[in-house]
Amino acid sequence: MAERKPAARKKRAPLQTAFIKLAPQVKNGDILDVDEAAVLLKVSRRTVYNRVKAGTIPHARVGRKILFSRAKLSQWVADGADLAQTQPAKSDNDNAQLSLDQLTGMLNTGQARIASKR
Repeated sequence: MAERKPAARKKRAPLQTAFIKLAPQVKNGDILDVDEAAVLLKVSRRTVYNRVKAGTIPHARVGRKILFSRAKLSQWVADGADLAQTQPAKSDNDNAQLSLDQLTGMLNTGQARIASKR
């Protein structure tokens, strides 16, 4: 009997893994994220978020991302932006209490109403 050679196995091609190529990060570009805006303005991230919430800093929202234009931020600072002020200044009348007559008058004219609990 003739000796039989083992059958040659076909080698499998290595599996190719498809990698998703991320878009390059824009560094030193015209569009900034919160971290880059904070570095540019030399303030904390929290200050930038507070300014966005107050609506006093020029920004744009793309989905959940908050983006800033470098040129607009620079112009905003040049126009005299006050980064230290996080809340509007209170006037002396903010802490004043209403008298009973003032409150009654406001209720009668519809300027105030009593909220009901449900």
